[in-house]
Amino acid sequence: MGALWQELVDDARRAPSPHNTQAWLVEVEDDARASLRCRAERLLPVEDPDGRFLTAGMGIFVEALRVVAAARGLVLVDELAAPSLTADATGDVLVARLELGEAGETDPSGRDLLLRRRTSRLPYDGRCAPEAALGELAATAARFDHEARFSSEPDFVRWVVELNAATLFYDLSEDDRRAEIRHWTRTSEREARRQADGFSPRCLGFPGPLVRLFFDHHRLVRPAEAALRRLYLRQMRGTATVGWIVGPWATPPEWYAAGRMLLRLWLAATAHGLVLQPFGSVITNPTAHGRLDERISPGAQPVWLLLRLGYSAEPPRSERLPVTAVLR
Repeated sequence: MGALWQELVDDARRAPSPHNTQAWLVEVEDDARASLRCRAERLLPVEDPDGRFLTAGMGIFVEALRVVAAARGLVLVDELAAPSLTADATGDVLVARLELGEAGETDPSGRDLLLRRRTSRLPYDGRCAPEAALGELAATAARFDHEARFSSEPDFVRWVVELNAATLFYDLSEDDRRAEIRHWTRTSEREARRQADGFSPRCLGFPGPLVRLFFDHHRLVRPAEAALRRLYLRQMRGTATVGWIVGPWATPPEWYAAGRMLLRLWLAATAHGLVLQPFGSVITNPTAHGRLDERISPGAQPVWLLLRLGYSAEPPRSERLPVTAVLR
């Protein structure tokens, strides 16, 4: 196992992934070459049966490797291997071949942003994201042939937040979807540290016993669902800006490239002191997605990401698998 790859993976594993599954595996060939694989047991066959978001997650991870390589004066070249991360995938699926070369110059800024980046499910402070920052995020998306759009119009922001909450609770009423999310939800900080993946109570912003009650005794809490939804909406308070991304989203190469773009956009937001939280349920639920499309008229390209962004207290850091679990 090359010491350089260990350094790179140690940094890059801080990248975000769907449900914090961290499905990536780096198989080292020598100091310059490695293969990126996806562990099929970490896929999301119910919520992501085509593997769209896990493929995007692989793109996110490769872009994180590229960022931390640049901080060491290296350039990373990746060759996508046409992965199929569908619900019936098995084993460790080859995603891309990676090769390092000398860049001649170092760029530490991206690595610093990667280590600072957070997903924040905390309440935001009510400030809108500034136009200058949104313009830079839009330019970042455009470099990858995507369009990032934003709104700070209060009625629309409120509508998006409420749509996300309604969709989330509707999805969690479905047994198979709830069981899959439960598999990646930790109900104590001790469990989160032991598993080193998934959602921890601190990151969700709810006490562990309440999380356990909701998932493990769902029928008992269903009569209180309206109260739980209000509690969830309290976590969303202070949201003043929402955004959505439109762009190519039909094939594995497009999903992978979209993930690369998303990491760069997230780092650009971090540079402006902004945090963000994706609203995945609205995208994966056809009815909610249809309502969103009716409201915003996205045009020919699909909306593949919806998010809120703004300012919050520093959110807790999600657990990460050790380097030894990601590298071989």
